[in-house]
Amino acid sequence: MAITPDGNRRYAKKNRLSFETAYKTGFDKMRQVVGWSEEPEKITIWALSLDNFAKRSYFELKILYKLMQKHVEENLESKQFVDEGVRVKFFGRRELLPKRLNGHFEKLEEQTEGGKKELNIAVAYSGRDELLSAAKALATDAQEGRVDVSKVDEKAFGKYLYYNETPDLVIRTGNAQRLSGLMPWQTAYSEIYFSKKLWPEFSKRDYDDAIGFYKNTESRKGR
Repeated sequence: MAITPDGNRRYAKKNRLSFETAYKTGFDKMRQVVGWSEEPEKITIWALSLDNFAKRSYFELKILYKLMQKHVEENLESKQFVDEGVRVKFFGRRELLPKRLNGHFEKLEEQTEGGKKELNIAVAYSGRDELLSAAKALATDAQEGRVDVSKVDEKAFGKYLYYNETPDLVIRTGNAQRLSGLMPWQTAYSEIYFSKKLWPEFSKRDYDDAIGFYKNTESRKGR
């Protein structure tokens, strides 16, 4: 399962809240969804797009970094993910993030590495950037003789991606019917559920509706 949690800013404006309060509600919602997700063993959440990283104000990014830092610190201290058997991984252009935040990401990855259920969090991520990065890495390996391009198939190319798993279901909130670059390679045959709810408003019932949609959809995987 992959989720694009859209609508935090609109939720703030709609309810006359500060961006920090709205984003905090959104981060808390992410934690709730992990608890709701009993069946999927692998969940991917797009926490910060590369486009938003470039376009958001420094003030807004500071709020996001602050909340990310707080949530990671809380989970490191409580070891809740460890107790729940959740392995956390972060992917994207992590080198663009503050060093301290990246350091906390690494600590949480190390602390939870034994978990069987995966929570993958995309930060400073763009699908186009991922494909471009993969193509460049492949070209470098080919130039230096580590790989024969003529023998590269889809499986081999997939190893160059930031995250090489195919979600069965993609959920996007915020009443926008597009993927906006979420894992274009991996989601080719994913079922897609669009919710009109803004992310902080997304409820357990909405989540169950998305799961029901998937279970009632005959997936042909291109066949």
